[in-house]
Amino acid sequence: MALKAHGIPPMENLCRVHINWNNFCSNIRLLRQSHHALMPVIKAEAYGHGTERAAAELEKLGITWAAAGTIEEAALVRSSGFSGRIVALLTHFNSGEDAAFCIRHKILPLIHCWQDLILASDALKAADAELDIAFKVETGMGRLGFRLEDVAEAAQFMVSSKKLRPVLQLSHFAVADEPGQDAYTEQQADVFWQAAAIMHEYFPAMRCSLSNTAGLLRQSSGRNEICRPGLALYGYDPLYGTEFEGGGSKLLPVMEVTAPLVSVHCLRKGESLGYGLAYRAESDRIVGWAAIGYADGYRRNPGAGACMCARGVRVPVIGRVAMQMTCLDLTDLPETPAVGEQVYVMGGPGNAVSAQDIASWWGTIPYEVTCLLGKNTQVI
Repeated sequence: MALKAHGIPPMENLCRVHINWNNFCSNIRLLRQSHHALMPVIKAEAYGHGTERAAAELEKLGITWAAAGTIEEAALVRSSGFSGRIVALLTHFNSGEDAAFCIRHKILPLIHCWQDLILASDALKAADAELDIAFKVETGMGRLGFRLEDVAEAAQFMVSSKKLRPVLQLSHFAVADEPGQDAYTEQQADVFWQAAAIMHEYFPAMRCSLSNTAGLLRQSSGRNEICRPGLALYGYDPLYGTEFEGGGSKLLPVMEVTAPLVSVHCLRKGESLGYGLAYRAESDRIVGWAAIGYADGYRRNPGAGACMCARGVRVPVIGRVAMQMTCLDLTDLPETPAVGEQVYVMGGPGNAVSAQDIASWWGTIPYEVTCLLGKNTQVI
């Protein structure tokens, strides 16, 4: 039962996410130096950073395209004050009402299959309305989109409907951030531009969007396309660890995560701590429990080498991560922190832990790190 019903204010997590919107804007200005039009991707709560504020910042910067997830997410971007075109990347029409919703909120649904194309056309005929759409081409991701052999038929269908106006063709690279897979990326691009040539016979003013952050940073985008940066907006280079690392060296991390120490005490030699007694002290240690755990998006199994920062110094995570607490070994710090002092889970001063560091420990990618931590902690 909700606490609110008992007159008790909702509980807040002790851990916090801090967003530096100046860095977000700086990253966009840097990406704009490519001289390509940009369609920043702010789906999934802007990768955990907050959709509404991200949309407002894009508007202030004069960005004219944005990409959201569902049509409901796109409507949130619109209600946040963004006046440009908004593409809903995860469109799925359940009924004609979805088309009406897109018209009402001036959203471009991404049409990727015959079912949605026909449903939208029928709904628009019944309502005597027209709709701008984005058209998805399957180029090798094996996910969504019309295959090259179906593009001409789809284009003819849209022309005959007289209600659907494809203003953008879109596809998505599968391995653009893996230099060893350049041949596959080039193959995808070839299919995409073959499809665009067909579509342009029917819709000559249609724009195109293929390149993601990796394509933008490698300067492989072309043909006046609209590029869709994602991870770079939030300060991270998807080419990190490859031979092309460095194109994003001037990007600034946007998210920091902090948690207070709720306990600091000695652990004597031979004593154990946490669930399963997974850590046993081989010498006298000073340990601190930080108020963040797997319920807050920090992995229960954080991986070998996992650290947080106390007073700008990395300190190791020890024992098993609990639902709302994680233990740190503070022994080697010059001065022991006090209870209530904040540690940095990610970001902060000194030898800061990055989302890429955490991703390497977790065996994942920075996208998942920011989404998890941003979703489950309070953004301020």
